[in-house]
Amino acid sequence: MKQTIFLLFIGIYLIPDSSYGQNGRIQTDNRLKTFMDTAVQKAAVAYMQDGNANGISIGIYYRGNKYAYNYGEVEKGSGKLPTAQTFYNLGSVAKTFIATMLSEAVIEHKANLKDDIRKYLPYPYPNLQYQGHPVRLVDLANHTSALPLQFHVFPEAILDSIGKLDRAAQTHYFNGYNEDSLLADLHHIKPDTIPGFKYQYNGNAMLLLQLLIERIYHQPYEQVVTHYLKTNLGMHHTKTWLTDDEIKQLAQGYDAHNTPQRYINYTGFTGGPSMNATVSDMLIYLQANIEEKDRAVKLTHRITWGNKDGFAIGLGWMMNTSDGEEYVFHEGHTGTGFNTHCIFYPKQKTGIIIIVNDNINQDNVSRMGDAIKAALDKQTK
Repeated sequence: MKQTIFLLFIGIYLIPDSSYGQNGRIQTDNRLKTFMDTAVQKAAVAYMQDGNANGISIGIYYRGNKYAYNYGEVEKGSGKLPTAQTFYNLGSVAKTFIATMLSEAVIEHKANLKDDIRKYLPYPYPNLQYQGHPVRLVDLANHTSALPLQFHVFPEAILDSIGKLDRAAQTHYFNGYNEDSLLADLHHIKPDTIPGFKYQYNGNAMLLLQLLIERIYHQPYEQVVTHYLKTNLGMHHTKTWLTDDEIKQLAQGYDAHNTPQRYINYTGFTGGPSMNATVSDMLIYLQANIEEKDRAVKLTHRITWGNKDGFAIGLGWMMNTSDGEEYVFHEGHTGTGFNTHCIFYPKQKTGIIIIVNDNINQDNVSRMGDAIKAALDKQTK
């Protein structure tokens, strides 16, 4: 069945006694005609009560259809409402794309999840094992590599100096930590227990996996992932770096002090991966993950660590169960001024993506998603 995305007409909703905007008015394209419109409105308005809130884009995949809602401004004071085509940085949700590319490599028989990662490295690394147990590709993808959280220890004096720079200058500095830097530092780290045994969230391990994917495909990761997304899923506006014209379509990010943060494409190999996308594309991503027609996407949902009745990890994705209801999720936070909540419920065939261009509180963004899902559940009872 052909999928439809419902893009709503622009309107203005007046919040009494709100501190946001002039005369307490919040821009939105929510038409307030359906129960879903009302559920989204209630959740978004509650979030926008914070005076540091800027803009919200919400995507919902529900009963085979896609819906998009937008609130606030892409840049404070601009009066410009975000749209489903506005670019946002996804923060750590980027890790799910790296894991998907590993899955695709497995589907294409280019790699095996249980492969020793040293199979794809250019030099001997006798240190990348623990008592004869090697670090495997799957261990990087599910955060059980037992590798240290930091592969490179930057001197405190340097970190202090960098900390005084703006976010763009910091990004520029860390972009200098490249593939060769990472390969050199790999000689000096080792797992602290048997890989695959202990869960510990590790952004640098995911960047190592990104590097290995480049070596598996003999192509830059950006080319590998964008080709797959366009060809397999029809996602044309999801990419690790943006052109100058695309940056103009990026929402302005703000830090916790509501200070605008200049965006610079991150290409370094420390800290964590980066990905930018529109809510329109993320709705396609949610649909693909819910319907599981793509073999690589389906593989990322196979539990590789944890308890199927509790917290578990597939490949990149986190999984849990609440009141007997299974859900798959990933959050995203970035110092460049964005927070993301991405979650889907396989049995209910429902998915929600929420992205804000502020750094008020990640939990508040997740609460928006919880409130919307609760309202949808109430409607279906």
